[in-house]
Amino acid sequence: MTSGGDARVDEDDDTIPQAVHASLVRTAIDTDDVEVALGDTIVKGLAPRAERPVLRDLPPVPASLRPHYRIRVGEGEPIELDRPAHLGRRPRLTRVPSSVQPRLVTVDSPDGGISATHLELREQGAAIVATDMRTLNGSEVRVPGSPARTLRRGESVVVTPGTRIDLGEGVVVEILNPGRVEAAR
Repeated sequence: MTSGGDARVDEDDDTIPQAVHASLVRTAIDTDDVEVALGDTIVKGLAPRAERPVLRDLPPVPASLRPHYRIRVGEGEPIELDRPAHLGRRPRLTRVPSSVQPRLVTVDSPDGGISATHLELREQGAAIVATDMRTLNGSEVRVPGSPARTLRRGESVVVTPGTRIDLGEGVVVEILNPGRVEAAR
């Protein structure tokens, strides 16, 4: 309100006046016309499309709150892919420094058939990327619903939960669905 008592209309104000609110409450709204975005209810179809508010880019979910995909090596415990994982008989960090240090996962290789750093697994947005770390023998990748294929030297492939990657010597890595985030204690 201005000092003279006249009402000012703010174009960005999304407050619903009482009279309009009362008529909306009495109006039957089909559930197909209602969306919920970050706790706000948006009723569609009440205004022409050109006049409807446009949802701006929603903020991303912080990484600490988002569940990560997991992997399991053999019968071991699941390992969260909250950072890249380097698997091999004696995995090492790459020579190129990175802001996020990979998790080093050592696997048994009594015959030496698995390379020192054999495979990298990383979340890339909503995908999981498996990359051969320039090995001599590659890895056999079995994505559900697709034929098995050999991952060649330096090659990358997008994999999905349920994928099994055979590194050799009976060492199999399984891609698992995201786990639940445990609350901090």
